[in-house]
Amino acid sequence: MNWTFSVSANFILIILFTFSVSSLAIFLFCLKELKALSKKTDVPLTEEKLDLYLSGIERWSNWLPTSASLSMLLGLLGTVMGIYSSFGEMQSSGKATIEVLAGGIKDALVTTIVGLSVAIPSQFFHQIVENAVQKLSETFVEKNLNR
Repeated sequence: MNWTFSVSANFILIILFTFSVSSLAIFLFCLKELKALSKKTDVPLTEEKLDLYLSGIERWSNWLPTSASLSMLLGLLGTVMGIYSSFGEMQSSGKATIEVLAGGIKDALVTTIVGLSVAIPSQFFHQIVENAVQKLSETFVEKNLNR
């Protein structure tokens, strides 16, 4: 298989790789912070302190749906640019053969696949963090009601 792509597809793929790495790093950071916060059972937490900790985690986790949305849009941009490239090649060659169309369609499909491959986990990571924040908040409320 030929793994060469157009300059525009390479640019989009580099940005998507950056989004992928940053989303994973943010997810792991949020999980680490939530785990550390849940282990603070020996230190009494006030509601204000808990809100302060959780707002920091939520501020970071809010990047995840943004990354998901931008990744989908970049995948779509790559699709449009790949199809545009295919039509440009077809026009310049004067004929519509599979060889003429294949390069642009390959770029279109690869950027779409990678865009979705970054967007789906990013959205999933965000949901995991949001559920963990909610569960930690509920646990805090239950502990304080039982005192």
